[in-house]
Amino acid sequence: MKRQFIFLLLVSLFFNLVLTKTHKKSRKLSQETKDATKGALRLGGSSSNIIIPDAGAEHPLVFSNVDQQPLCLPNKIIPTAIKLKAMTGYEFFVLTNQVKDPKKMVMDKANHLLVISPNNGLYSIRMDKCGNQNMVQILEANALDEPLGNGFALYDQYIYIISTNSVYRFNYSDGQHSPLKEKVKVISNINPTGLTESSDIVINLFGQAFIPHTVTEVNMNTDASHAIIKKFNFHTIPESGYDFQQDGQVFVNGTNTQGLLSLDAQSQLWGINGISHIGSLSDYAEELNQYSAQKNHGFPYCLTKHNSTVTQENHPAFVHGLADDYCQNPTSNVPPAIPLVPASASSALFYTGSFCSMGDQKTQGTSVGLPCTWTNTPMIANHGLEGKPSGHNVVHLPFRDLLHTPRLDKKVDVLLEQALPCRKKTCFSPFGLAFDGYGRLFVSSDETNEIVVLRRTFSETAAQALTDIVEKSNEKKSKKKKSTEKDMNEEDEGTDQEEKTDQEEKTNQTEELNQEEEINQEENN
Repeated sequence: MKRQFIFLLLVSLFFNLVLTKTHKKSRKLSQETKDATKGALRLGGSSSNIIIPDAGAEHPLVFSNVDQQPLCLPNKIIPTAIKLKAMTGYEFFVLTNQVKDPKKMVMDKANHLLVISPNNGLYSIRMDKCGNQNMVQILEANALDEPLGNGFALYDQYIYIISTNSVYRFNYSDGQHSPLKEKVKVISNINPTGLTESSDIVINLFGQAFIPHTVTEVNMNTDASHAIIKKFNFHTIPESGYDFQQDGQVFVNGTNTQGLLSLDAQSQLWGINGISHIGSLSDYAEELNQYSAQKNHGFPYCLTKHNSTVTQENHPAFVHGLADDYCQNPTSNVPPAIPLVPASASSALFYTGSFCSMGDQKTQGTSVGLPCTWTNTPMIANHGLEGKPSGHNVVHLPFRDLLHTPRLDKKVDVLLEQALPCRKKTCFSPFGLAFDGYGRLFVSSDETNEIVVLRRTFSETAAQALTDIVEKSNEKKSKKKKSTEKDMNEEDEGTDQEEKTDQEEKTNQTEELNQEEEINQEENN
Protein backbone atom coordinates (compact mmCIF):
# COMPACT_ATOMS: atom_id res chain seq x y z
CA MET A 1 0.00 0.00 0.00
CA LYS A 2 2.86 2.26 0.88
CA ARG A 3 4.56 1.54 -2.46
CA GLN A 4 1.36 2.33 -4.37
CA PHE A 5 1.03 5.65 -2.58
CA ILE A 6 4.62 6.59 -3.40
CA PHE A 7 4.10 5.59 -7.06
CA LEU A 8 0.96 7.75 -7.38
CA LEU A 9 2.75 10.66 -5.74
CA LEU A 10 5.64 10.42 -8.22
CA VAL A 11 3.24 10.23 -11.19
CA SER A 12 1.39 13.31 -9.92
CA LEU A 13 4.63 15.25 -9.55
CA PHE A 14 5.69 14.23 -13.07
CA PHE A 15 2.44 15.50 -14.65
CA ASN A 16 2.62 18.76 -12.69
CA LEU A 17 6.15 19.28 -13.97
CA VAL A 18 5.07 18.69 -17.60
CA LEU A 19 2.11 21.05 -17.31
CA THR A 20 4.28 23.74 -15.73
CA LYS A 21 6.82 23.56 -18.58
CA THR A 22 4.06 23.70 -21.19
CA HIS A 23 2.52 26.71 -19.49
CA LYS A 24 5.89 28.47 -19.34
CA LYS A 25 6.50 27.73 -23.02
CA SER A 26 3.09 29.13 -23.94
CA ARG A 27 3.76 32.24 -21.85
CA LYS A 28 7.16 32.66 -23.47
CA LEU A 29 5.66 32.46 -27.00
CA SER A 30 2.97 34.94 -26.07
CA GLN A 31 5.59 37.35 -24.74
CA GLU A 32 7.62 37.09 -27.95
CA THR A 33 4.66 38.26 -30.02
CA LYS A 34 3.27 40.73 -27.53
CA ASP A 35 5.10 43.82 -28.80
CA ALA A 36 3.90 43.45 -32.38
CA THR A 37 0.44 42.09 -31.65
CA LYS A 38 -1.01 44.19 -28.85
CA GLY A 39 -4.65 43.32 -28.35
CA ALA A 40 -4.12 39.96 -30.03
CA LEU A 41 -6.21 36.85 -29.50
CA ARG A 42 -4.82 33.30 -29.60
CA LEU A 43 -7.03 30.93 -31.56
CA GLY A 44 -6.85 27.14 -31.52
CA GLY A 45 -4.79 24.87 -29.29
CA SER A 46 -1.13 25.11 -28.35
CA SER A 47 -0.15 23.24 -31.51
CA SER A 48 -1.53 25.89 -33.90
CA ASN A 49 -0.45 29.05 -32.07
CA ILE A 50 -2.25 31.35 -34.52
CA ILE A 51 -2.15 34.95 -33.35
CA ILE A 52 -5.03 37.13 -34.50
CA PRO A 53 -4.37 40.81 -33.63
CA ASP A 54 -7.09 43.43 -33.65
CA ALA A 55 -7.37 46.16 -36.28
CA GLY A 56 -5.24 48.49 -34.18
CA ALA A 57 -2.27 46.14 -34.07
CA GLU A 58 0.87 46.71 -36.10
CA HIS A 59 0.05 43.70 -38.31
CA PRO A 60 -3.75 43.41 -37.98
CA LEU A 61 -5.44 40.13 -38.85
CA VAL A 62 -8.93 38.81 -38.41
CA PHE A 63 -10.29 35.36 -37.74
CA SER A 64 -10.91 33.43 -40.93
CA ASN A 65 -13.22 30.43 -41.17
CA VAL A 66 -14.12 28.89 -44.50
CA ASP A 67 -17.44 27.61 -43.11
CA GLN A 68 -18.58 31.19 -42.48
CA GLN A 69 -17.76 32.51 -45.95
CA PRO A 70 -20.43 32.91 -48.66
CA LEU A 71 -18.17 31.42 -51.34
CA CYS A 72 -20.93 29.99 -53.52
CA LEU A 73 -22.63 31.68 -56.46
CA PRO A 74 -26.32 31.80 -57.47
CA ASN A 75 -27.68 28.64 -59.09
CA LYS A 76 -28.48 30.69 -62.19
CA ILE A 77 -25.67 32.97 -63.35
CA ILE A 78 -26.96 36.20 -64.92
CA PRO A 79 -24.59 37.69 -67.50
CA THR A 80 -23.88 41.42 -67.23
CA ALA A 81 -25.52 43.67 -69.80
CA ILE A 82 -22.14 45.25 -70.50
CA LYS A 83 -18.75 43.69 -69.84
CA LEU A 84 -17.41 44.75 -66.43
CA LYS A 85 -14.10 44.34 -64.67
CA ALA A 86 -13.29 44.34 -60.96
CA MET A 87 -10.14 45.43 -59.16
CA THR A 88 -7.49 42.71 -58.78
CA GLY A 89 -8.40 40.50 -55.82
CA TYR A 90 -12.16 41.05 -56.20
CA GLU A 91 -14.99 39.30 -58.04
CA PHE A 92 -18.66 40.01 -58.77
CA PHE A 93 -21.98 38.55 -59.86
CA VAL A 94 -25.37 39.93 -60.89
CA LEU A 95 -28.04 39.54 -58.20
CA THR A 96 -30.93 40.57 -60.47
CA ASN A 97 -31.71 42.51 -63.64
CA GLN A 98 -35.46 42.62 -63.07
CA VAL A 99 -35.75 46.03 -61.35
CA LYS A 100 -36.17 48.74 -63.95
CA ASP A 101 -34.30 51.96 -63.12
CA PRO A 102 -33.05 50.92 -59.63
CA LYS A 103 -31.93 53.84 -57.47
CA LYS A 104 -31.36 53.81 -53.72
CA MET A 105 -30.86 50.53 -51.84
CA VAL A 106 -31.03 49.83 -48.10
CA MET A 107 -30.01 46.60 -46.35
CA ASP A 108 -32.08 45.98 -43.23
CA LYS A 109 -30.92 44.16 -40.09
CA ALA A 110 -32.14 40.84 -41.48
CA ASN A 111 -29.70 41.11 -44.43
CA HIS A 112 -32.71 41.82 -46.61
CA LEU A 113 -32.37 44.25 -49.52
CA LEU A 114 -34.85 47.02 -50.34
CA VAL A 115 -34.63 48.82 -53.70
CA ILE A 116 -36.61 51.81 -54.97
CA SER A 117 -37.45 52.65 -58.57
CA PRO A 118 -39.16 56.06 -58.86
CA ASN A 119 -41.26 55.04 -61.86
CA ASN A 120 -42.11 51.56 -60.64
CA GLY A 121 -42.19 51.33 -56.84
CA LEU A 122 -40.36 49.69 -53.93
CA TYR A 123 -39.03 46.12 -54.11
CA SER A 124 -38.12 43.59 -51.43
CA ILE A 125 -35.33 41.10 -52.20
CA ARG A 126 -34.77 38.08 -50.00
CA MET A 127 -31.63 36.06 -50.70
CA ASP A 128 -29.44 33.32 -49.32
CA LYS A 129 -25.71 33.79 -48.89
CA CYS A 130 -25.07 32.43 -52.40
CA GLY A 131 -27.18 35.15 -54.01
CA ASN A 132 -30.25 33.09 -54.90
CA GLN A 133 -33.01 35.64 -54.51
CA ASN A 134 -36.75 36.03 -54.34
CA MET A 135 -38.12 39.46 -55.22
CA VAL A 136 -41.56 40.98 -54.65
CA GLN A 137 -42.93 44.47 -55.07
CA ILE A 138 -44.14 45.85 -51.73
CA LEU A 139 -45.22 49.33 -52.88
CA GLU A 140 -46.72 50.49 -56.17
CA ALA A 141 -45.40 53.61 -57.87
CA ASN A 142 -48.78 55.38 -57.56
CA ALA A 143 -49.35 54.46 -53.91
CA LEU A 144 -48.41 57.94 -52.61
CA ASP A 145 -50.64 59.97 -54.96
CA GLU A 146 -47.41 61.82 -55.87
CA PRO A 147 -44.41 60.73 -57.95
CA LEU A 148 -41.86 58.76 -55.97
CA GLY A 149 -38.46 60.28 -55.26
CA ASN A 150 -35.14 58.44 -55.14
CA GLY A 151 -34.88 58.09 -51.39
CA PHE A 152 -36.20 56.18 -48.40
CA ALA A 153 -34.92 55.32 -44.92
CA LEU A 154 -35.54 52.86 -42.07
CA TYR A 155 -35.97 53.95 -38.46
CA ASP A 156 -37.67 52.47 -35.39
CA GLN A 157 -39.90 49.84 -37.05
CA TYR A 158 -40.93 52.23 -39.80
CA ILE A 159 -39.92 52.90 -43.38
CA TYR A 160 -40.00 56.52 -44.57
CA ILE A 161 -40.41 57.09 -48.32
CA ILE A 162 -39.95 60.44 -50.01
CA SER A 163 -41.99 61.70 -52.94
CA THR A 164 -41.46 64.86 -54.96
CA ASN A 165 -43.29 66.94 -52.35
CA SER A 166 -43.82 64.85 -49.19
CA VAL A 167 -42.52 62.14 -46.86
CA TYR A 168 -44.73 59.13 -46.00
CA ARG A 169 -44.36 56.61 -43.20
CA PHE A 170 -45.29 52.90 -43.27
CA ASN A 171 -44.97 50.17 -40.67
CA TYR A 172 -42.01 47.91 -41.42
CA SER A 173 -40.29 44.95 -39.75
CA ASP A 174 -36.80 43.77 -40.69
CA GLY A 175 -37.09 41.01 -43.27
CA GLN A 176 -40.65 41.97 -44.24
CA HIS A 177 -41.60 40.53 -47.62
CA SER A 178 -45.21 41.70 -47.87
CA PRO A 179 -46.90 44.91 -49.09
CA LEU A 180 -46.54 48.06 -46.98
CA LYS A 181 -49.65 49.24 -45.16
CA GLU A 182 -50.95 52.08 -42.96
CA LYS A 183 -49.66 55.09 -44.90
CA VAL A 184 -49.14 58.31 -42.91
CA LYS A 185 -47.91 61.63 -44.33
CA VAL A 186 -45.30 63.04 -41.92
CA ILE A 187 -43.85 65.94 -43.97
CA SER A 188 -45.57 68.03 -46.63
CA ASN A 189 -44.87 71.10 -48.77
CA ILE A 190 -41.26 70.23 -49.67
CA ASN A 191 -41.49 71.66 -53.19
CA PRO A 192 -44.55 73.93 -53.38
CA THR A 193 -43.52 75.40 -56.76
CA GLY A 194 -42.85 72.01 -58.30
CA LEU A 195 -39.64 73.36 -59.87
CA THR A 196 -37.27 71.33 -57.73
CA GLU A 197 -37.15 67.78 -56.55
CA SER A 198 -36.11 66.41 -53.17
CA SER A 199 -33.77 63.54 -53.84
CA ASP A 200 -33.24 61.68 -50.58
CA ILE A 201 -33.84 61.25 -46.87
CA VAL A 202 -31.52 59.83 -44.21
CA ILE A 203 -32.19 59.30 -40.50
CA ASN A 204 -29.43 58.94 -37.92
CA LEU A 205 -29.42 56.83 -34.75
CA PHE A 206 -30.91 59.70 -32.75
CA GLY A 207 -34.00 59.99 -34.94
CA GLN A 208 -32.85 63.15 -36.72
CA ALA A 209 -34.03 63.15 -40.33
CA PHE A 210 -32.14 65.13 -42.99
CA ILE A 211 -33.84 66.19 -46.21
CA PRO A 212 -32.19 68.28 -48.95
CA HIS A 213 -33.87 70.96 -51.02
CA THR A 214 -32.05 71.33 -54.32
CA VAL A 215 -32.01 73.77 -57.21
CA THR A 216 -32.31 72.58 -60.80
CA GLU A 217 -32.43 75.97 -62.52
CA VAL A 218 -29.88 78.60 -61.50
CA ASN A 219 -30.30 82.32 -62.27
CA MET A 220 -29.00 85.61 -60.92
CA ASN A 221 -31.58 85.57 -58.12
CA THR A 222 -30.35 82.23 -56.78
CA ASP A 223 -28.58 82.39 -53.43
CA ALA A 224 -27.41 80.04 -50.66
CA SER A 225 -30.84 79.90 -49.01
CA HIS A 226 -32.30 78.10 -52.02
CA ALA A 227 -30.03 75.06 -51.63
CA ILE A 228 -30.32 73.73 -48.09
CA ILE A 229 -30.60 70.64 -45.93
CA LYS A 230 -33.23 70.71 -43.19
CA LYS A 231 -33.31 68.61 -40.04
CA PHE A 232 -36.47 67.18 -38.42
CA ASN A 233 -37.09 65.23 -35.23
CA PHE A 234 -38.47 61.83 -36.25
CA HIS A 235 -38.18 60.41 -32.76
CA THR A 236 -41.35 62.35 -31.96
CA ILE A 237 -43.49 63.46 -34.90
CA PRO A 238 -46.52 65.76 -34.40
CA GLU A 239 -49.86 64.16 -35.13
CA SER A 240 -50.45 66.64 -37.95
CA GLY A 241 -46.94 66.13 -39.33
CA TYR A 242 -44.40 68.75 -40.35
CA ASP A 243 -44.56 71.51 -42.96
CA PHE A 244 -41.16 71.57 -44.69
CA GLN A 245 -41.25 75.32 -45.33
CA GLN A 246 -42.30 76.32 -41.81
CA ASP A 247 -40.98 73.59 -39.51
CA GLY A 248 -37.67 71.90 -38.90
CA GLN A 249 -34.24 73.46 -38.65
CA VAL A 250 -31.94 74.58 -41.46
CA PHE A 251 -28.96 72.31 -40.87
CA VAL A 252 -26.73 73.75 -43.63
CA ASN A 253 -27.17 76.10 -46.57
CA GLY A 254 -25.32 76.70 -49.79
CA THR A 255 -25.19 73.03 -50.71
CA ASN A 256 -26.91 71.89 -53.88
CA THR A 257 -26.83 68.16 -53.23
CA GLN A 258 -27.32 65.60 -55.96
CA GLY A 259 -27.85 61.88 -55.66
CA LEU A 260 -27.96 60.37 -52.18
CA LEU A 261 -26.90 61.47 -48.70
CA SER A 262 -24.82 59.30 -46.37
CA LEU A 263 -23.98 58.93 -42.68
CA ASP A 264 -20.59 57.76 -41.45
CA ALA A 265 -19.87 55.71 -38.31
CA GLN A 266 -20.14 58.84 -36.12
CA SER A 267 -23.50 59.77 -37.69
CA GLN A 268 -21.87 62.72 -39.45
CA LEU A 269 -23.72 63.75 -42.60
CA TRP A 270 -22.04 63.62 -46.02
CA GLY A 271 -23.26 64.38 -49.52
CA ILE A 272 -22.27 65.28 -53.06
CA ASN A 273 -22.56 68.77 -54.50
CA GLY A 274 -23.16 68.71 -58.23
CA ILE A 275 -21.88 71.07 -60.92
CA SER A 276 -24.69 70.88 -63.48
CA HIS A 277 -25.28 74.61 -62.96
CA ILE A 278 -21.83 75.63 -64.23
CA GLY A 279 -22.34 74.50 -67.81
CA SER A 280 -19.14 74.20 -69.80
CA LEU A 281 -16.74 74.98 -66.93
CA SER A 282 -15.27 71.49 -66.97
CA ASP A 283 -12.12 72.45 -65.05
CA TYR A 284 -14.15 72.48 -61.87
CA ALA A 285 -14.94 69.54 -59.63
CA GLU A 286 -17.91 67.98 -58.03
CA GLU A 287 -17.61 67.94 -54.26
CA LEU A 288 -17.91 65.41 -51.47
CA ASN A 289 -18.95 67.47 -48.46
CA GLN A 290 -18.92 66.68 -44.78
CA TYR A 291 -21.74 68.91 -43.64
CA SER A 292 -21.18 71.12 -40.61
CA ALA A 293 -24.20 72.38 -38.70
CA GLN A 294 -25.19 75.99 -39.30
CA LYS A 295 -22.51 76.45 -41.97
CA ASN A 296 -22.47 77.70 -45.55
CA HIS A 297 -21.00 75.36 -48.17
CA GLY A 298 -20.54 77.87 -50.96
CA PHE A 299 -23.34 77.32 -53.48
CA PRO A 300 -23.81 79.09 -55.85
CA TYR A 301 -20.87 81.47 -55.38
CA CYS A 302 -17.89 79.16 -54.89
CA LEU A 303 -16.42 76.55 -57.22
CA THR A 304 -13.72 73.99 -56.49
CA LYS A 305 -10.71 73.38 -58.70
CA HIS A 306 -10.13 69.72 -59.44
CA ASN A 307 -6.56 69.15 -58.24
CA SER A 308 -4.68 67.64 -55.29
CA THR A 309 -5.48 70.56 -53.00
CA VAL A 310 -8.90 71.98 -52.20
CA THR A 311 -8.76 75.37 -53.91
CA GLN A 312 -11.93 77.38 -54.36
CA GLU A 313 -12.70 80.53 -56.30
CA ASN A 314 -15.74 82.56 -57.22
CA HIS A 315 -18.22 81.42 -59.84
CA PRO A 316 -17.72 83.87 -62.74
CA ALA A 317 -21.47 84.50 -62.99
CA PHE A 318 -21.93 85.10 -59.25
CA VAL A 319 -19.10 87.43 -58.30
CA HIS A 320 -21.38 89.99 -56.65
CA GLY A 321 -18.36 92.12 -55.76
CA LEU A 322 -16.75 89.31 -53.74
CA ALA A 323 -13.08 88.44 -54.12
CA ASP A 324 -11.82 84.87 -54.22
CA ASP A 325 -10.74 85.15 -50.58
CA TYR A 326 -14.43 84.98 -49.63
CA CYS A 327 -14.56 81.41 -50.92
CA GLN A 328 -11.19 80.61 -49.35
CA ASN A 329 -12.20 81.93 -45.93
CA PRO A 330 -13.51 79.02 -43.77
CA THR A 331 -15.55 81.40 -41.62
CA SER A 332 -17.71 82.37 -44.60
CA ASN A 333 -17.52 79.16 -46.63
CA VAL A 334 -16.77 75.54 -45.69
CA PRO A 335 -14.62 73.93 -48.40
CA PRO A 336 -15.42 70.40 -49.58
CA ALA A 337 -13.75 67.42 -47.94
CA ILE A 338 -12.79 65.96 -51.32
CA PRO A 339 -12.93 67.39 -54.85
CA LEU A 340 -14.29 64.76 -57.23
CA VAL A 341 -13.69 64.19 -60.92
CA PRO A 342 -16.61 65.74 -62.83
CA ALA A 343 -18.34 62.47 -63.62
CA SER A 344 -21.83 62.94 -62.17
CA ALA A 345 -21.22 61.09 -58.92
CA SER A 346 -24.54 59.92 -57.52
CA SER A 347 -23.87 58.68 -54.00
CA ALA A 348 -21.34 58.03 -51.26
CA LEU A 349 -21.56 55.20 -48.75
CA PHE A 350 -19.29 54.61 -45.75
CA TYR A 351 -18.17 51.05 -45.06
CA THR A 352 -19.26 49.77 -41.66
CA GLY A 353 -16.44 47.22 -41.35
CA SER A 354 -18.85 44.28 -41.08
CA PHE A 355 -17.09 40.93 -41.81
CA CYS A 356 -14.03 42.88 -42.98
CA SER A 357 -10.92 41.21 -44.36
CA MET A 358 -7.14 41.51 -44.27
CA GLY A 359 -4.60 40.56 -46.90
CA ASP A 360 -3.07 41.75 -50.14
CA GLN A 361 -3.00 40.64 -53.77
CA LYS A 362 -0.53 37.87 -52.89
CA THR A 363 -2.32 36.41 -49.86
CA GLN A 364 -5.86 37.37 -51.02
CA GLY A 365 -8.50 38.00 -48.37
CA THR A 366 -9.28 36.48 -44.99
CA SER A 367 -12.98 37.00 -45.79
CA VAL A 368 -15.18 38.12 -48.68
CA GLY A 369 -15.75 41.50 -47.00
CA LEU A 370 -13.95 44.69 -47.92
CA PRO A 371 -10.64 45.50 -46.16
CA CYS A 372 -10.72 46.35 -42.46
CA THR A 373 -8.55 49.39 -43.16
CA TRP A 374 -11.42 50.78 -45.24
CA THR A 375 -13.79 50.89 -42.26
CA ASN A 376 -15.60 54.24 -42.08
CA THR A 377 -14.22 55.38 -45.44
CA PRO A 378 -16.41 56.22 -48.45
CA MET A 379 -17.25 54.31 -51.60
CA ILE A 380 -18.43 56.55 -54.44
CA ALA A 381 -20.89 55.54 -57.16
CA ASN A 382 -19.84 57.50 -60.25
CA HIS A 383 -22.92 57.40 -62.43
CA GLY A 384 -21.36 59.08 -65.45
CA LEU A 385 -23.11 60.86 -68.29
CA GLU A 386 -24.87 59.22 -71.20
CA GLY A 387 -22.46 58.26 -73.96
CA LYS A 388 -19.43 59.83 -72.23
CA PRO A 389 -16.48 57.74 -70.98
CA SER A 390 -15.83 59.43 -67.62
CA GLY A 391 -17.42 57.87 -64.57
CA HIS A 392 -19.38 54.63 -64.94
CA ASN A 393 -17.54 53.06 -62.01
CA VAL A 394 -17.43 52.53 -58.25
CA VAL A 395 -14.37 53.77 -56.39
CA HIS A 396 -12.98 53.80 -52.85
CA LEU A 397 -11.54 57.06 -51.50
CA PRO A 398 -8.48 56.56 -49.23
CA PHE A 399 -8.59 58.12 -45.75
CA ARG A 400 -6.07 58.45 -42.92
CA ASP A 401 -6.73 55.75 -40.32
CA LEU A 402 -6.63 57.82 -37.12
CA LEU A 403 -7.56 61.34 -38.19
CA HIS A 404 -10.43 60.21 -40.45
CA THR A 405 -9.39 62.73 -43.08
CA PRO A 406 -9.05 62.14 -46.83
CA ARG A 407 -5.72 61.36 -48.49
CA LEU A 408 -5.79 63.69 -51.46
CA ASP A 409 -2.24 62.58 -52.37
CA LYS A 410 -3.37 59.00 -53.06
CA LYS A 411 -5.15 57.61 -56.08
CA VAL A 412 -8.63 56.19 -55.67
CA ASP A 413 -9.21 52.43 -55.78
CA VAL A 414 -11.40 51.58 -58.78
CA LEU A 415 -13.45 48.65 -57.48
CA LEU A 416 -15.80 48.02 -60.39
CA GLU A 417 -16.01 49.61 -63.83
CA GLN A 418 -17.05 49.12 -67.39
CA ALA A 419 -14.36 47.08 -69.17
CA LEU A 420 -14.33 49.47 -72.13
CA PRO A 421 -15.05 53.22 -72.07
CA CYS A 422 -18.70 54.16 -72.42
CA ARG A 423 -19.46 55.32 -75.95
CA LYS A 424 -23.07 54.21 -76.32
CA LYS A 425 -26.37 55.36 -74.89
CA THR A 426 -26.67 52.51 -72.37
CA CYS A 427 -23.71 52.10 -70.01
CA PHE A 428 -22.93 50.68 -66.59
CA SER A 429 -24.19 53.58 -64.46
CA PRO A 430 -23.91 53.06 -60.68
CA PHE A 431 -26.39 54.98 -58.56
CA GLY A 432 -27.11 53.28 -55.21
CA LEU A 433 -24.76 51.42 -52.85
CA ALA A 434 -25.37 49.06 -49.92
CA PHE A 435 -23.42 46.60 -47.74
CA ASP A 436 -24.67 43.27 -46.42
CA GLY A 437 -23.63 41.46 -43.25
CA TYR A 438 -20.80 39.71 -45.10
CA GLY A 439 -19.16 43.01 -46.04
CA ARG A 440 -20.10 42.62 -49.72
CA LEU A 441 -20.87 45.74 -51.74
CA PHE A 442 -24.18 45.94 -53.66
CA VAL A 443 -24.32 48.35 -56.62
CA SER A 444 -27.43 49.43 -58.54
CA SER A 445 -26.99 50.45 -62.19
CA ASP A 446 -30.06 52.38 -63.30
CA GLU A 447 -29.34 52.30 -67.05
CA THR A 448 -28.67 48.55 -67.28
CA ASN A 449 -31.35 47.67 -64.66
CA GLU A 450 -28.85 45.57 -62.69
CA ILE A 451 -27.88 45.03 -59.09
CA VAL A 452 -24.29 43.78 -58.95
CA VAL A 453 -22.62 42.22 -55.89
CA LEU A 454 -18.89 42.82 -55.39
CA ARG A 455 -16.87 40.70 -52.95
CA ARG A 456 -13.24 40.13 -52.10
CA THR A 457 -11.54 36.94 -53.28
CA PHE A 458 -11.20 34.63 -50.27
CA SER A 459 -8.27 32.34 -49.44
CA GLU A 460 -8.25 29.71 -46.70
CA THR A 461 -4.51 30.23 -46.23
CA ALA A 462 -4.61 34.02 -45.94
CA ALA A 463 -4.93 34.11 -42.15
CA GLN A 464 -2.05 31.69 -41.60
CA ALA A 465 0.10 33.46 -44.20
CA LEU A 466 -0.43 36.80 -42.51
CA THR A 467 0.22 35.23 -39.11
CA ASP A 468 3.55 33.96 -40.44
CA ILE A 469 4.36 37.51 -41.49
CA VAL A 470 3.74 38.64 -37.91
CA GLU A 471 5.97 35.90 -36.52
CA LYS A 472 8.78 36.70 -38.98
CA SER A 473 8.49 40.36 -38.12
CA ASN A 474 8.78 39.47 -34.45
CA GLU A 475 11.87 37.36 -35.10
CA LYS A 476 13.54 40.20 -36.99
CA LYS A 477 12.74 42.62 -34.18
CA SER A 478 14.00 40.15 -31.59
CA LYS A 479 17.27 39.63 -33.49
CA LYS A 480 17.71 43.35 -33.95
CA LYS A 481 17.06 43.94 -30.26
CA LYS A 482 19.56 41.26 -29.23
CA SER A 483 22.14 42.67 -31.66
CA THR A 484 21.65 46.15 -30.24
CA GLU A 485 21.94 44.85 -26.67
CA LYS A 486 25.12 42.95 -27.62
CA ASP A 487 26.68 46.07 -29.13
CA MET A 488 25.75 48.05 -26.04
CA ASN A 489 27.24 45.38 -23.76
CA GLU A 490 30.46 45.31 -25.78
CA GLU A 491 30.59 49.07 -25.64
CA ASP A 492 30.02 48.98 -21.88
CA GLU A 493 32.74 46.34 -21.48
CA GLY A 494 35.16 48.48 -23.50
CA THR A 495 34.29 51.48 -21.36
CA ASP A 496 34.82 49.46 -18.17
CA GLN A 497 38.21 48.25 -19.46
CA GLU A 498 39.27 51.80 -20.27
CA GLU A 499 38.19 52.97 -16.83
CA LYS A 500 40.08 50.07 -15.26
CA THR A 501 43.25 50.92 -17.23
CA ASP A 502 42.98 54.59 -16.27
CA GLN A 503 42.55 53.63 -12.65
CA GLU A 504 45.61 51.38 -12.79
CA GLU A 505 47.69 54.15 -14.34
CA LYS A 506 46.56 56.56 -11.62
CA THR A 507 47.45 53.99 -8.96
CA ASN A 508 50.90 53.47 -10.47
CA GLN A 509 51.50 57.21 -10.63
CA THR A 510 50.46 57.55 -7.00
CA GLU A 511 52.83 54.76 -5.94
CA GLU A 512 55.71 56.36 -7.87
CA LEU A 513 55.06 59.70 -6.19
CA ASN A 514 54.98 58.05 -2.78
CA GLN A 515 58.29 56.31 -3.50
CA GLU A 516 59.89 59.60 -4.57
CA GLU A 517 58.69 61.28 -1.36
CA GLU A 518 60.17 58.47 0.75
CA ILE A 519 63.52 58.77 -1.07
CA ASN A 520 63.55 62.54 -0.60
CA GLN A 521 62.81 62.17 3.12
CA GLU A 522 65.66 59.65 3.53
CA GLU A 523 68.10 61.99 1.72
CA ASN A 524 67.07 64.88 3.94
CA ASN A 525 67.62 62.79 7.04
